[in-house]
Amino acid sequence: MMTKRRLHPVAMVTGVGRELKNVLLPLLVVVVAGSGGDFSWRDLVVPLLVLAYTIVAGILSWVRFTYGWDDQTLQVEEGVFVRKKRTIPFERIQGISITEGIWQRLAGVVKVHIETAGNVPGEAEVTLAAVSREEVRRLQRDIEQAKEQAEESNPWNDQEKRLLSPPLFTLSVKEVWLAAVTSGGAFGVVAAVWAFLSQLGDLIPYEALFRNVQATWNGHGRWYIGIIGLVALLAAYGVAIVQNMIRFASFAVRKQEDTIVITRGWLERKTVSVPIGRVQGVMIHESWLRRLFGYATVSLIHAGGALDGGPPGDVVLCPLVKKERVSSIVHACLPEYDLDVTFHPLPERAKIRYMLRPLYWLMVPVLLAAYIERPWGAGLLLVLPLAVWIGVRRYRAAGWALSSRQLTLRSGWFRQTTTYMLKRRLQSIEVSATWWQKRKRLATISAAVMPLGTSARVVDVDGQDAAAVYRWLQAERKDET
Repeated sequence: MMTKRRLHPVAMVTGVGRELKNVLLPLLVVVVAGSGGDFSWRDLVVPLLVLAYTIVAGILSWVRFTYGWDDQTLQVEEGVFVRKKRTIPFERIQGISITEGIWQRLAGVVKVHIETAGNVPGEAEVTLAAVSREEVRRLQRDIEQAKEQAEESNPWNDQEKRLLSPPLFTLSVKEVWLAAVTSGGAFGVVAAVWAFLSQLGDLIPYEALFRNVQATWNGHGRWYIGIIGLVALLAAYGVAIVQNMIRFASFAVRKQEDTIVITRGWLERKTVSVPIGRVQGVMIHESWLRRLFGYATVSLIHAGGALDGGPPGDVVLCPLVKKERVSSIVHACLPEYDLDVTFHPLPERAKIRYMLRPLYWLMVPVLLAAYIERPWGAGLLLVLPLAVWIGVRRYRAAGWALSSRQLTLRSGWFRQTTTYMLKRRLQSIEVSATWWQKRKRLATISAAVMPLGTSARVVDVDGQDAAAVYRWLQAERKDET
């Protein structure tokens, strides 16, 4: 019999606090704009009513939210005025991630995100804002047992003991700091600050500030403005470093039978469970800065969507790891994948295309800027040979590898990406060629996997090699039919 449960009261506190945070700034703007410089207590009537409604609605939402499960299904009921009831079979649940914010940790509870095969990738179908750890363990155990019974396999027991299995990968304090420093994210901080300031248009005279900046620029204060912009960018970079250090602290990867469990976070601890059967591929990312120190990032292509707050289908397995350790870690988690492959380079006739490709969109703006800002603008012309050199590096980095059961594609230089895809996981392979590529007997290989056609590609592969890769997959399809 299914017993209905209610979330921990901390869920009510965090929910009300989140809604108050969303309405506080607009209400402040309404009060300041509505008073017109002549403040009256009447100006607070509407904001106070909105605040009261927000608090009452948050409390009622917590009271009306119930959940429960039996041997086969999870059931959730919610809604203040309109009741919404959802019943989710355990077979449809593809992933469960667990987070612990500050309030959850103080109350001894966790936040659970449950993702199913039918929901929008990257969005949890059910979120339980405050559940005890013991209930989460029971729910995970019941879900796994239901799946194993459906697949006629042995039951999964002793969950608590398996949670203590030794980690396959951890980050030291030094590696956490290095991962944070090389992760970037400064532009994301700048975008967030800009989005916040854009909501204060009624309070901040942006037009007057813009006129002052323009006057300073025209008054030969360009170096002054440039220094201010550099300081702001460095400050944003510092904030991004702190954010990433908090995110990657206590990072650990464990394998529990047929599930990869990833835990991370300091202020907000998060646990992500990735079923091995839902892994569609492995990606190795190497930025030029990390490659300089011999490090890389490993992520998994997950058919269930985004379980870790990243792009849909992407779960970070190792945020920072020495390149020589990547193969052993991936093999321990996913024995089917072979990362020690020999890449086929691109043909020599593709080199000139890689050299010229960045010049197509750089040539005109660089020449115009050099002419307008002469004589000092002539220094911008150095960008053109630099772009050609980068094109050569991209040409040398690109390649492909093929085995009886795996396709590997590698491309990029600033952010070199190597994608490993099993033959049985591939959704499609596309071989295309433009008119210019046909003249050089070249082609582009694109391989897609789940979800939503997540793909990798290599440009200007030898035409015969591209055809051989295409026939490799077609042979598999014929054998299946």
